[in-house]
Amino acid sequence: MRRSKPLFGLYFFVIGFCTCLVMIALARSLGDSDRKETKLSKATTFYKLGQCPDCKVISTRHWKVGKLKDNNDLHLESGKRMGIKPFASNAEMEKELPGLVRRRKLKALDEKANSYRLKNLTHSQPYLVPKAVDLLEEIGERFHGKLKEMNLPAYYLMVSSALRTNESQQGLGKRNINATQNESSHIYGTSFDISYKEFLPKHEKPAPEGFCRHDMMRHPLAEVLTEMSKEGRCLVVKEVKQACFHITVLE
Repeated sequence: MRRSKPLFGLYFFVIGFCTCLVMIALARSLGDSDRKETKLSKATTFYKLGQCPDCKVISTRHWKVGKLKDNNDLHLESGKRMGIKPFASNAEMEKELPGLVRRRKLKALDEKANSYRLKNLTHSQPYLVPKAVDLLEEIGERFHGKLKEMNLPAYYLMVSSALRTNESQQGLGKRNINATQNESSHIYGTSFDISYKEFLPKHEKPAPEGFCRHDMMRHPLAEVLTEMSKEGRCLVVKEVKQACFHITVLE
């Protein structure tokens, strides 16, 4: 019995030592997690719906916004006049696209542009005629200018659709009542859609469900579009179902 006491004590010593190591590792892990969470929180401040201070500033101002209901026939007329020959299929577009870009008939949208970001373009490709790209960039610049007037930080516009083929347009028309199955100015590369509900802060962290997505930003955006429409720069229609502004270049 006397010989078993040292072994018995060693047994408890090993268990105690291992337990201490586990506790130390766990404490360090929790500490690192807290530090990472704190860093993330500082970079991504989200507000419950209705509590965003930027949205509150915007809501106190009167915005001069038109009806923004230009007829689709006008969009098509401008598309046929200023745009490319529509692609019948996605395969045809993939084949012809490099040549059109090389001849400057189409221009790629910049994924890291100063004023906008691209959403997940499931039924379109990030290309437009050069004048439409210029229009998009100017819309973004004017939008940022209006925010700056109110001492608000810049937000990215979210482009939700651009160049389509007849094939992709027909597929989209089956589930989107705003997408006419027969013809859309998107097929000419002269039109693009900008979301009026989603605006991305400069840290590029989308707000989770139930938090403010800064949808009050639609007011300064709509004022910009109203101004540019009156200047004869573009046609605009507000598409409620898709929560976007459908915009076509005019000159």
